[in-house]
Amino acid sequence: MRALCITAFASLIALPHAVHAEDRLAPGIWTNTEDAYFAEEEGRERPEPVLIEVGADRRWRPIDAYGMARGDWQEGAIPGLSVRKDGAGWQIGTSEIRRARPFSCWVSVRKFAAKPDGTPDWTFAGNLTSFDQGGRITISGKGEAPDVSIRLRNVTWAKGSRNKPALVLYVHKDDPERAESYSWASPDASLVGINLRWMQGSCTRTGD
Repeated sequence: MRALCITAFASLIALPHAVHAEDRLAPGIWTNTEDAYFAEEEGRERPEPVLIEVGADRRWRPIDAYGMARGDWQEGAIPGLSVRKDGAGWQIGTSEIRRARPFSCWVSVRKFAAKPDGTPDWTFAGNLTSFDQGGRITISGKGEAPDVSIRLRNVTWAKGSRNKPALVLYVHKDDPERAESYSWASPDASLVGINLRWMQGSCTRTGD
């Protein structure tokens, strides 16, 4: 998945510059996760994934869903970037990109072995940074508990759907694509959590 992100983005940045230097993205993480997710359902070709981070100094670099850099910081306008036809937002190539909001998460997973007194024992990982446009975190059980991944999306459903947008927290155990379970909250919520009895956790928004 990480290799796919950087390869796909590398092909997109070969496109001609479509905006002037002053028309740069605001600092933060930008992805096309929502544009890609329901593309096929809407009868569109699914675009290749795009994930980029824009620094406070307006330099930018490709990243993966874990927030890890997949290339060096670059200066100047982002190749392929343009304002969407309706003037609402941005796109790279023909794929809409959206600015993610940062979150801080914690996850606790029940260990395979109980405590000496027979009560459940739990792992704990906190201060885990992520973002709500497809951000992922993997928590290793280190052989004492199941490995778990969580994923955040601010879901915008396919055109024509009666479902309303929602902030969704997914839990993955054995399948990185199909979630074990998920919970949701209002799209503008500052907190979303989940408790599956064998694991629990939550993510709190830390910025706009």
